[in-house]
Amino acid sequence: MTIKYKPVVETDHTDGTGKSAKEIWTSVKYEMKATTSASLYSKWIKELQFVAEVEGGIQLAADSAFQRDRVRQDYLRDINRRWSAHDVKKRRVSVACFSDISDDVLSLANMGSEVLPTSVEHQQVQATPDVVVEDDTSEDEGSHIDRLTFDNLITGETNRVAATVARRIAEDAGAPAQSVYFYGRHGVGKTHLLLAVAAEMARRSDSRKAVYMSAEEFMVAFVEGVKQKDTSSLKSKLRSADVLLIDDLQAIAGMGGTQKEFFSNIRAVVARGGQVIITADVSPSQMSSLNQHVRQELQGGVTIEVGEPDEEMRRRIVRVKAAELAHQYPEFSLEDDAIDLIVSRVRGPGRQLYGAVCNVFTATAFIGNPVTMDDVHAAIRRQLGDRKPPTIDQVKRAVMAVFEVTKTDLESARRSRSIAYPRQIAMYICRKQTTRSLPQIGRYFGDRDHTTVLYAVRKLEGLITKDASLKSDIDRVESALEDVQAGAN
Repeated sequence: MTIKYKPVVETDHTDGTGKSAKEIWTSVKYEMKATTSASLYSKWIKELQFVAEVEGGIQLAADSAFQRDRVRQDYLRDINRRWSAHDVKKRRVSVACFSDISDDVLSLANMGSEVLPTSVEHQQVQATPDVVVEDDTSEDEGSHIDRLTFDNLITGETNRVAATVARRIAEDAGAPAQSVYFYGRHGVGKTHLLLAVAAEMARRSDSRKAVYMSAEEFMVAFVEGVKQKDTSSLKSKLRSADVLLIDDLQAIAGMGGTQKEFFSNIRAVVARGGQVIITADVSPSQMSSLNQHVRQELQGGVTIEVGEPDEEMRRRIVRVKAAELAHQYPEFSLEDDAIDLIVSRVRGPGRQLYGAVCNVFTATAFIGNPVTMDDVHAAIRRQLGDRKPPTIDQVKRAVMAVFEVTKTDLESARRSRSIAYPRQIAMYICRKQTTRSLPQIGRYFGDRDHTTVLYAVRKLEGLITKDASLKSDIDRVESALEDVQAGAN
């Protein structure tokens, strides 16, 4: 094993709020871990090292030029956004290779030296004698096999078919085809499904061998093998699998030689009776960079969409993530109001919900502070950015969608409850969320007097704490309003 000397920072100054730059970097890494796939985090983010503050900026170090370039291209903007949310000085973060960092910087940072082994590019972690996971996750963090299982997979209507198929494969109970293709938006739990299969096989001491590898890891290993004029080790590893789990196919789409080699290995697994599960962000028909032969081969298997979680699933996801953190930090807890706020504001897939919970955690229990609703609001702002106030027209559209009324109904003189009730909710939300005055709101609802709007607002303010049905209806409209605003961006 190659040994290399890495500089290690022993101390650094706080940012003026009692939080040091190294502590900020720890928080940023924790958030990145929650919102980046496990394999990509382990490969590109985990080994980045904090070096020092240099001329008003933060210097991070990568092991290689390859890692440095990849981080700069795909992750540095997100790192800087997250850093800025924690750092009152708003320092910018940059990434360089250790070999490129000058002795002056190391001296300035008062850095010592520590002998550390170079990370092995494609090191195998043997989870069990029969389950191989391509990962370099350290023991203190736990392997993917331990963390992502069917026990902590939140299932609902949007992922039930995929979860059922994955579990049947793991239990050797039969599959609809030898090739199964899961696709869906980034963060909906596709990697969780693959690793849950491997975890279940390990738990059952299955005689079959499971091999997990991301398509990107395959690409790196294949390119390295070509350089050394020997890809036999990679072929042997993949073709020995009884269940081959391939993540993020889109990473190699469009790469002709890599794509051809990749699918020759998959065909070899299938030819000997093995099972292959592949994930990607889009269906084979939508991946234009696949060659026609490969696309047709994928379409010959079973293709299953993994959808975004519905509201009940999102609520369960938040509770599970909060419980995981509370197991390690008992002082951390999220009350129902905090969970409701996260679920209503964060409309994306599970990984974004995990990120929101981790943002709250790093700003509270992680640094010894209690959780407040202000912390939850601030965490969501850090993740989503400040939302612009809605327009009255957007509020109307949300009310129309929830109550199935028309714009003409809302602006009419009709006083039947089926029209007056949604109109009052619309006025109430306009007053609470838009920047318009009472007279302006009145004019948008059939040129009504401002006293009519004020009456509606005060009436609902008095009832909302007592009437659960009213609160539920307002929550539904506000949720619909989020979707309307998201669609306008």
